[in-house]
Amino acid sequence: MATEFVARGADLELKGIRKEFPGFTAIEDLDLHIPAGEFFALLGPSGCGKTTTLRLVAGLDEPTKGQILIGGKDVTHTKAHERPVNTVFQSYALFPHMTAEANVALAAGPGWSSVDVQTLLARLGLATLSQRRPSQLSGGQQQRVALARALVRVMPLPSWASTPTHLPGVLLLDEPFSAVDAPTRQTLYRELAALRQKVSVPMVLVTHDLQEARRLADRVVIVDAGQTLQIGEPARVFASPRNARVAELVGIQNHFEGCFYKDQLDWGRLHWTDATPSNLGLDLTVHDKNKIDDGTPVTWVLNGEQVDVLADDGLLSAAEPGQTRLRCQLLEVLSLGEISLCTLRPEAMPSQAITLNLTTRLLDRLQVQAGAWVQLLIAPGALHIMPVRSGH
Repeated sequence: MATEFVARGADLELKGIRKEFPGFTAIEDLDLHIPAGEFFALLGPSGCGKTTTLRLVAGLDEPTKGQILIGGKDVTHTKAHERPVNTVFQSYALFPHMTAEANVALAAGPGWSSVDVQTLLARLGLATLSQRRPSQLSGGQQQRVALARALVRVMPLPSWASTPTHLPGVLLLDEPFSAVDAPTRQTLYRELAALRQKVSVPMVLVTHDLQEARRLADRVVIVDAGQTLQIGEPARVFASPRNARVAELVGIQNHFEGCFYKDQLDWGRLHWTDATPSNLGLDLTVHDKNKIDDGTPVTWVLNGEQVDVLADDGLLSAAEPGQTRLRCQLLEVLSLGEISLCTLRPEAMPSQAITLNLTTRLLDRLQVQAGAWVQLLIAPGALHIMPVRSGH
């Protein structure tokens, strides 16, 4: 049985990229290596340099310093139309005088017929809209046309032989799903997943949606004020932020202070400090990865997904080795459909608050509401500690 051919693109590298504008620096010393076939996401607050990075790769701007390489070839000063880069920007950038089909056909590579273009438009839910101009389309529909236009430049055709007529380049996606509804977004996710099975190209996504990045990306980079804070797999970055700023940017709400002490082999003791002078604090069990010295001040985060909520009988039951039990009072329960946003106050740390997203089904099963008491069973993997460093 013949193996389906996968068209392979070229790696994308950014080396020591710096971009200055009058009065500020948008990007400072950015180094990235995105291999062909990887889906890479850029995350960070507005104005942190995400879209500027895409513009540099696309050739719409030039860096103040550094190199951009595609397949090992330096394209830093190559004009945009001469680069093997395909871009979907937030502004869509469709030709207003052309129909949706014509916009896509204009970008189609060798071998694409009118039927092929129409088939792609149909797959993206645009079959009945192919003859409309951009002004006759909604924002979400224009976004789909813009994505189709980028896809036709990298998607292989079934008629291609074992060697394609050209190698695909880099696909850049700047908030490509921001204007589409949830069902359409799922359709576009599937199209990208299907594309990855046929074409191995670097795909670079800019998004504000953390869940979208977790769902799509192989790796993410957290950027802030032009600086790279952390790069890694989404699950690792979101569960183990490098510092307090990363924890804030990835939306971790349960962020506290404390001090780390070595205990026994492979285990440590996290002393959760309290601002109340009369309170001596609380000890929690954590994994000791031998990366933090004994007695080091730390900040730490609690991953609510690894916390079990149990019924309370007024007594603090013993925990299994490595686990910590906390008796907490439900201060607030805000229902949002199937999920309730719950604020809890630990009995032993009354000046602190823990925020958890709990299902309505769980709360009903426990028969609790605001004012009630519950017990939290915290696994050591739910705690991530970070040394306190100046500037973070």
